[in-house]
Amino acid sequence: MEIANKRVVVTGAASGIGKALVHAFNKAGAGSLVAVDINAEGVEKAAEEIDARAITANVAREVDI
Repeated sequence: MEIANKRVVVTGAASGIGKALVHAFNKAGAGSLVAVDINAEGVEKAAEEIDARAITANVAREVDI
């Protein structure tokens, strides 16, 4: 899959696999990254590490999406 210059949205991005994916997509050259998680503090920190945009949302709730 070609990631370079693509827009990528990662849910669950504050920790674990989601955070690892944010870093992997950044390393692969994604054009822009959006990190999404219910954990506001965690997702802000993860996004700051790679200069991504952080959004606090519970993707299980339609109103948040």
